[in-house]
Amino acid sequence: MRIAITGEKGFIGIHLTHYFRHILKYEVIELSRDYLNNLSEIKHLDWLIHAACLHRHPIEEKVFELNSELDHKTINCLTSNNIRCNVVYMSSIHQELDTAYGRSKRLGVELFRNYCLSVNKKFTSYKLPNVFGPYAKPNHTSFVATFCYNLQNNLLVQYNTNQVKLISINQVCEKVATFEENTFNHTSITVEQVYLLLQNYKVLFLQNKIPIFNNAFEFDLYQTFLSYKNYKI
Repeated sequence: MRIAITGEKGFIGIHLTHYFRHILKYEVIELSRDYLNNLSEIKHLDWLIHAACLHRHPIEEKVFELNSELDHKTINCLTSNNIRCNVVYMSSIHQELDTAYGRSKRLGVELFRNYCLSVNKKFTSYKLPNVFGPYAKPNHTSFVATFCYNLQNNLLVQYNTNQVKLISINQVCEKVATFEENTFNHTSITVEQVYLLLQNYKVLFLQNKIPIFNNAFEFDLYQTFLSYKNYKI
């Protein structure tokens, strides 16, 4: 199976590339940052996983504008080069919200679904909750990454009691690899509870002790914490 992933150098893209290439042994085509030119040269493609997007911008409306432009250009690249492929669109639970990011995701789902209908190919979209795991960029990608990095480097951690929905990148990869519409079994937890778990992991780590895990979420959170031991920004 031949797969191409946009945003392959981002947090989610890196993990998807590793999973498909090294776990499932699929052929993953390198698109790199200038992915539109590289995508146009592909002769055959089974699936395009569209993960490239902008999450934030100093001018909020630019998020909608730039993401919409990216989605339109990607579809134009596929159609103008007669590339007919199935599409996985990485969306977000924020697509239900009336924010620039949420509106861009709703539009993206509509655009790529219509493309797949026009070429008689399969379309699948995933509404991602907050995703955590190794390689997420602190102070940018995930608050979990920020907490882990700060705790590992004895920096201040600021937290609140907001409720969040979290899922590990491992579960995301497994779900996406099915290429079927699936809901994610996320963990609902407060930001403070996440901090307390990580703080406990730090204490036990310094004592050369391994925590007792109550579920897969806690194990994945601990693995994420360990991955920031030598992380450099």
